[in-house]
Amino acid sequence: MASRKPAKKKASSGHPARQPGASSAPFESEVRQALQPFKSQLFRHFQEEDQPASETRAGLEGLTTLLIAHAQLRNTVDVNTLDPTTLGEQLGHLSSLGKEVSEASAAILKHYLTFLGTTANFGGSVEEFKETFEFLSRMAGDSPIVVPFMDDEEANAVLEAMPFVFAARELIEWVGDGKPSDPTGMISGQILQDAASALGLMVTVDENTTQSANAWEPADGTVVSDLASIPRLAAYWDALIGTAMLRYSAPNAVPTESLREALLASTGPGARLVKELIAEIIYSHVLINTLQVPGQAQVAEMVAGLLTHAASSKPPRAEFALQVPSEDDLPIEQHHLITSLEESVPRVEAILRTFEREGMLKLEEEITVPVILRAALERALSKVSDHVLENEPAGMAE
Repeated sequence: MASRKPAKKKASSGHPARQPGASSAPFESEVRQALQPFKSQLFRHFQEEDQPASETRAGLEGLTTLLIAHAQLRNTVDVNTLDPTTLGEQLGHLSSLGKEVSEASAAILKHYLTFLGTTANFGGSVEEFKETFEFLSRMAGDSPIVVPFMDDEEANAVLEAMPFVFAARELIEWVGDGKPSDPTGMISGQILQDAASALGLMVTVDENTTQSANAWEPADGTVVSDLASIPRLAAYWDALIGTAMLRYSAPNAVPTESLREALLASTGPGARLVKELIAEIIYSHVLINTLQVPGQAQVAEMVAGLLTHAASSKPPRAEFALQVPSEDDLPIEQHHLITSLEESVPRVEAILRTFEREGMLKLEEEITVPVILRAALERALSKVSDHVLENEPAGMAE
């Protein structure tokens, strides 16, 4: 009888995207070298709470394999961007191995893209980031924002304690039966000064003064020219107009009684919805106004990325998300970005503090968005994306 040779042990196939002979795959050494400056940051970003370090390293190895394959298809190494067309081809190949394989790979790449955005390492424009993020979200089969179910009674109880609800109520109570405004519902002069006072803002309105950029809450005694010069009031007034809680009925801006009652109510589905709509408009108002400031597209992009991550199952740690990278954290060719980040990161934090002031964000050890406001945030970010698409891409890119 012929002797039977012992069966050879089947080699582990590893990550499904990994090519045979990956140890000598084209671009492997270049990709690994390009990722090296991010190594410690990436590890922290990918490590879930209580997850063993070995699992995190395995996840990063899977990411590396995906980026190597991506570089092979692009025929170039660029770990700071991802090409949607190439991703489509790459994930299409992986889908032949099973839907779960392509979805898992897309989720890893999306998590990496979020890392690039929140650490200001993304090398493309706002539009390119949005296009890639939306594509990977679709391919991953889920949304990065987690919106747990809350019934109306529970939701209303949470909303009742939120500062932005108190502020909106103060403003609509001040409006009363109506206040004089222009045909668009905008207010000016003494009426504007009184509206600011309703929110506790002691400013002086002088329409002849030169308009200037002011803090979210201008200091007492600040002279302002118009509504836009009072950022906090402008956001809340926009929310009242945007929810149709205020409408123009010559010559006044007058409340829609049913919506005003819903805002003032503490129970009922209408009470919940109108408060969530106000939060949605405040989120989008702040981000869109930031985008419209010349040179602030990067700041708006970073804030949007952090808010998305803050509403996910893996909220960012404030210590790392708001840290300006040092030369040791970046490759030499990106050292020139440090000066820009030294300016932009404090502005990012200032905007986050604005949302924190209104109870729409928690900025503690981790940056988190309250569960009840996550659906509102998701809609707001979609609105901001639509705004970006309606404008010249060149005007949005840094």
